[in-house]
Amino acid sequence: THITDQVIDEVLGRVKPRFWLELGTMLGGSAIKVARRIEAQGLDCAVVCVDPFCGDVNMHHWELELAKSGGWRFLQLRNGRPTIFERFAANVKAAGLTHRIHPIHATSIVGMRFLERIHQIGYLSGLPDVIYLDSAHEAGETLLELRMAWSILSPGGVLMGDDWDWVAVRRDVQVFTDEVGVDV
Repeated sequence: THITDQVIDEVLGRVKPRFWLELGTMLGGSAIKVARRIEAQGLDCAVVCVDPFCGDVNMHHWELELAKSGGWRFLQLRNGRPTIFERFAANVKAAGLTHRIHPIHATSIVGMRFLERIHQIGYLSGLPDVIYLDSAHEAGETLLELRMAWSILSPGGVLMGDDWDWVAVRRDVQVFTDEVGVDV
């Protein structure tokens, strides 16, 4: 994960969130880091991780070559199926954070729509105070995620993300910030 304790502490200090939403969690490294900072600060905040746990197009493309070369494989296929969720769950359990980190097995858009719907019908008391976007990384897809995330973010909340060095991510963020009138 690229998120630092300094960034997490800055966000926690400004927002004092009760609901941190992570879109794209992979093996849970950033969620675990966030949950540890939340606990260190004594905050009452859930970390919800939305991910289909199936990897992205790049990971599937790289898998065969990585397997041949003995490199670390993102997907670690078992019977043709990625084992990402099993490793995520094991990491969260090993960190002792199953009470704080809650997965939703869905794409980012489906997950956000689900959260919005259960909020509308009263099953969820509040929408995310912080949304950490680290999922699609594909041109156009990141823009859709940003728009949806912005629409469900609690007033005064923080929308942030990862992988600025990815060209597709950077372009979509620039289009989005122009649309909503904020600086990057």
